Amino acid sequence: MQLTWLAPDDRNEVKKFYRQHMPYARLLQKESLCVLTQTDPNFDSFGEITSSKIIASARIRPIGQLSILTGMLVHPDFRGQGVGHLLMRELEPVLCDGKTYIFALAHLVGLYAQHGFTVIEDAPNDIAQLFLKYQGSDKELVLMGLAHFP
Repeated sequence: MQLTWLAPDDRNEVKKFYRQHMPYARLLQKESLCVLTQTDPNFDSFGEITSSKIIASARIRPIGQLSILTGMLVHPDFRGQGVGHLLMRELEPVLCDGKTYIFALAHLVGLYAQHGFTVIEDAPNDIAQLFLKYQGSDKELVLMGLAHFP
């Protein structure tokens, strides 16, 4: 498996991936976006990423001097196999202690806790306001901040 950061102009296949598995996600140009792909021995020589090869993706959205890890998505065929943990380990170099937040689905709090995120009550105003906006959706979200790497 390989982690690749995509340029804003090179996101068509990952948009299809999100549309298929997380249709409510909205990719923003200012976000950093990465995909975890499975290498295919029959892959063509052009090396293009295809949505069928994407097994996971995540986005990091800047909010001033802070950031939100958002849109973490593992292909349904690969869930429960440690791919989420692998993706989190690959992301560690770009996450900042005390400056990275996540609006975690309640059932994923344990996963993120294993990678240094803790449930928090208070966050900087910009993060708190955005969290309140997302809280209104139909999914139960938990505000977490990156306290330290495990």
